[in-house]
Amino acid sequence: MGSLPALTSFRSKLRLSPVTSTLPTLMKSILMTKAALAVIALTCLVTTGSSAVKMYGDADALGTGAYGANDPTAGATLQGLASGTMTFASLVTGHGYPFSPDAGDFPDTDQIFVGSTQTAFHDGYSTAGSRLNGPQLFTLDYSSLIPSGSKIGTLTLGIAADDFQATVFGQPFTTSINGTDYPALATALNSLNQTGPVTQFFTIGIDPAALTGNHQLSLAINELGDGGDGWAVDFLTVGVTTKPISMSPVPEPATTSLWGAVVALSLAGFRVRSKLRGLKRKSAAC
Repeated sequence: MGSLPALTSFRSKLRLSPVTSTLPTLMKSILMTKAALAVIALTCLVTTGSSAVKMYGDADALGTGAYGANDPTAGATLQGLASGTMTFASLVTGHGYPFSPDAGDFPDTDQIFVGSTQTAFHDGYSTAGSRLNGPQLFTLDYSSLIPSGSKIGTLTLGIAADDFQATVFGQPFTTSINGTDYPALATALNSLNQTGPVTQFFTIGIDPAALTGNHQLSLAINELGDGGDGWAVDFLTVGVTTKPISMSPVPEPATTSLWGAVVALSLAGFRVRSKLRGLKRKSAAC
């Protein structure tokens, strides 16, 4: 019977911190940890996007300076347009010709073009000695507008178009983006009547599916028919809105490890109870 006080002391200590009271505390901690991780994951995913605009070429009315102090883009939306949506600047500027690009001008801006095959002469541009045969080609690198960890939400292309007159002379323009025909832009150019000549800036939302991963937009403009309606482009813009690349969900704590701890505690409690029963039987035998 001499072992009974020790047994009683051991059992009283167990009552102070029984395994069964530890398990609810552990489960509460697990739930709190998972909730905290969920908040962290939500914070990572709800990150605001950004927007930016880049100009290619100089806004100088094809080197004539005819804009004066006016902003040729005023009234047009430079970023955030949905695919196919168009806006026009309020300024329509008449100017003299012919003209030629200055040294340092963005390639193929301030340059008179006619169709790749010209068999007729419908306007003054079509007879200019400085004219070039199409296509007119632009490579617009907008990679500097894409922050690290972001992707394109929308891309808005702006063109300061000059002397497009398909509605007058019936010679249709064609366009391609990144090597693929882009009818929406061709339709926009073919809707213009810029007899004068006059320059007007417009913007159009580009389908993100037409873009490439290198963040460069290759634009080609040409003219079909007899190629005898000359045209030019003063400058271009690209405006983008971006959004965060979806982050991988924050992994929850390993379920097996957490429940493994619970099981281990349960087993420990079982062993203690078994040991107590064994001690009790020995004490009774005494």
